[in-house]
Amino acid sequence: MAAEQLSTFRRRLAAAVAVPAALMLALTACSSTETGQAPAAPASADSSASSPAEAAAPELPDSHQAVQAALSELLAANPAPSREDIRGAWVSAGFSPETVEVSQDGTPTGLAVDSIISAAPDGAECLVGEIRSGKLTVTTVPVLANGQCLLGDDR
Repeated sequence: MAAEQLSTFRRRLAAAVAVPAALMLALTACSSTETGQAPAAPASADSSASSPAEAAAPELPDSHQAVQAALSELLAANPAPSREDIRGAWVSAGFSPETVEVSQDGTPTGLAVDSIISAAPDGAECLVGEIRSGKLTVTTVPVLANGQCLLGDDR
């Protein structure tokens, strides 16, 4: 009987350790570049850039720059914007209101959410912006099979 209890204990302990470990692995795999911080570019022999900072900064597509600028401007005015304010920033950056998806800005019980995610298709990719604690992160991800960027109905 004691051997059976020990075996059951070991299975439960393994499950209790495996689930958080899998979640941690999944969460660490999801990362993005924060606004204003460009990934380091490899050194090149091209000396046409006027400064080392310009040589290291990758060229962002115009749509990416426009969304980043519009959302940054919105955050400067209001560090906790509503979903309609965020949708308006995307529209001012040149996206159609029908294609912009924005997550909820409040819980069903009326509390504020920790972050608001907004996105819109841009060719074969989705441009995604996340506002969390007054900070902006903009990145790109592949378009979902249904042509949308976010799961659920957030249009």
